[in-house]
Amino acid sequence: MLVGLGAVGVASAGAGLGTTAYFNDSETFENNTLTAGQLDLAVEYQTSYEQGSAGSGGDSGTINGNPTGYEYVIDDVKPGDSGRLVFCPQIVDNPAWLWVGTENGLTDYENGLTEPEAEVDDTDPADAGTVGSPNDGAGEGDLSEAILVTVSYCEFDDETESFETIRTLNNPEDYTLGDLAAELESGFLLDAGTDSGAYPASSEFGEQAGPCLCIDWNVPTSVENEIQTDAVTFDFSFHAEQERHNESPDSPFLTVPEGNSTAQ
Repeated sequence: MLVGLGAVGVASAGAGLGTTAYFNDSETFENNTLTAGQLDLAVEYQTSYEQGSAGSGGDSGTINGNPTGYEYVIDDVKPGDSGRLVFCPQIVDNPAWLWVGTENGLTDYENGLTEPEAEVDDTDPADAGTVGSPNDGAGEGDLSEAILVTVSYCEFDDETESFETIRTLNNPEDYTLGDLAAELESGFLLDAGTDSGAYPASSEFGEQAGPCLCIDWNVPTSVENEIQTDAVTFDFSFHAEQERHNESPDSPFLTVPEGNSTAQ
């Protein structure tokens, strides 16, 4: 009986070895990669000015890191002069929230005081100062409150070869450059007309997926000597932040975070 039990035990062990050879197969997934998307902001611009007999002109280009900025400088501004600034943001490769705002604000300069201006301006000529940073004049100029502006969404029309208005923003009557600068201090979100309100993505630079921003300015002919020699400086920037997983973003111009795309 003991021998019989031993034989059974050996047989069971043999059966156990046999069950380790299961049918099997393998498939391998190699070279797995996670690639971060990109959010790269560039802004194409086109500017112009019209000064009657003094001439007209303009400029165009793209801000995309190099160069890092653009200066719009107009001298000898007089009543009746006008101009336009057009900005066309392009965001590659994801839709994003897009703001325009200012980091340094606006500064009015008295920039000297002529005799005709002194008759309507109570600034002491000794305190008139000159254009520069910081403002070295005790008095402030009046130019930013004399320049009227209209802000609108626009797009390039191939037939007219010009930028045509899509819709005008809520510009109050007698809306001035000074008023615009005050609003830009906290920044405002550009509504691109999408369902979410985010600015649409371009697949590559040079492709315009959303509207452009047009700022038209003019100095009314009713303005008189109070602006003589005055000057104004201001800046503004465009800032993009990803839309995905970011439903209620705060304006970056309240606190500008690091690591986001900004074009100035």
